[in-house]
Amino acid sequence: MQNRFFLNIYFIAFIILLIPFSVNGQSKSSDSSIVISDTTNIELLFKKARELSYNKNYLPAIRICQKIMEKKSGYFEVRTFLARTYAWDKQYDNARIELSKVLIEKENDFEALNTFFDVEFWTESYSVAGDYLKIALGFYPNSEELLLKKAKLQIRLEEKSEAALTLRRVLNLNPGQKEAVRMMNTLEGRKLNNNFQTGMLVDLFDSDVAQYLYTAEYGRSFSFGSLIFRTNYANKFKKKGPQFEFDSYIHFTPKIYGNFLAGFSNESIFPKNNFNAELYFKLPKGFETSGGIRYRKFTKGTSSYTLSLSNYYKDYWFGIRTFITPKTDSVVRSAALSKSSITLLANIRMYFGDSDNFIGFKASSGRSPDENKTLDVAAFRQASQGGIELQKRTFNRWLMKLDVTYSKEEVGNTKFNRRISTNIILKTVF
Repeated sequence: MQNRFFLNIYFIAFIILLIPFSVNGQSKSSDSSIVISDTTNIELLFKKARELSYNKNYLPAIRICQKIMEKKSGYFEVRTFLARTYAWDKQYDNARIELSKVLIEKENDFEALNTFFDVEFWTESYSVAGDYLKIALGFYPNSEELLLKKAKLQIRLEEKSEAALTLRRVLNLNPGQKEAVRMMNTLEGRKLNNNFQTGMLVDLFDSDVAQYLYTAEYGRSFSFGSLIFRTNYANKFKKKGPQFEFDSYIHFTPKIYGNFLAGFSNESIFPKNNFNAELYFKLPKGFETSGGIRYRKFTKGTSSYTLSLSNYYKDYWFGIRTFITPKTDSVVRSAALSKSSITLLANIRMYFGDSDNFIGFKASSGRSPDENKTLDVAAFRQASQGGIELQKRTFNRWLMKLDVTYSKEEVGNTKFNRRISTNIILKTVF
């Protein structure tokens, strides 16, 4: 498929040599009023071209962009915008020529690939549009914009079940994506509003003690977000018992959403109560930040405050998170606990073709209240860990994830110097 893609580009580039340098029959002399010198503010000129194009004054916008390219041929942003203006003016062949020039020099240019899809979609060349979209998603598998266009193409091709699956991936990336919700509502009985997940976590300590945690959850999506009911069952420290959690993701604007969780248990191996509240903010250039609180009550309550920052860059995701747990009256075991404890976590994932398939690596210093549901984080004096995770889509709608973590930690007066945790998760939508 990529060979065909590049053959198309080189074919168009060859055609460029056969086409006179004119636009709509206008000669270069007609552009003589636009002169770019070394003192010309090219950015201001480009801004003027955009204003003209957005107001449907395509011909003068095209002339300005052409003049800029004569002076600065490697300005890909201008050349791509020139192509988009051509497309808005229905000069689709000229648009393809300019986009091919960009992609010959920079094969992963996001805007060029994005615009090429639009050109082919608008001209109803759906097969070619799909080819460019696959290449673009290969470079940017978590782009909400590209995934929405994929769903749009699938809907146009009457592939409504596939479109629902694509839109569900968008909502997994951003529960506040209202365009995805709007498109999902057009799919009638194919909304895939339900999801199910089950998993098993095995902790193997260096003392050959094995502990187990089983989880099962059911979730449903609504126009305002999603609600999840989760059951956890632990067999740890020679004790058994369940915990029940109610989880939710609520979107307030396309760029802001929240996660709120409440959990309850009568078993001593779980906190009696646990609550999460966190707000997420989508930022430009693929960044996302969040801030919130975790509360756990075993014998006494412990609050941890959290901040995070993450970014999608091409087919990578980078994330950092910190937890700050202030000293409480129940924590007086050693001088090491006389100050607030700080936990730092770092993650990196590399995606393979789409947002469902990835391999990831993680490392942390300190204990995260999200990592282990059956231990009081305030009891930890020291903890560090590293791990690897692998997720793969199987049987179309099923995802399987394997997470293996090695930890070195000290809890209270008992030392678990080494621990290997293996977590297997299966999830699907329906």
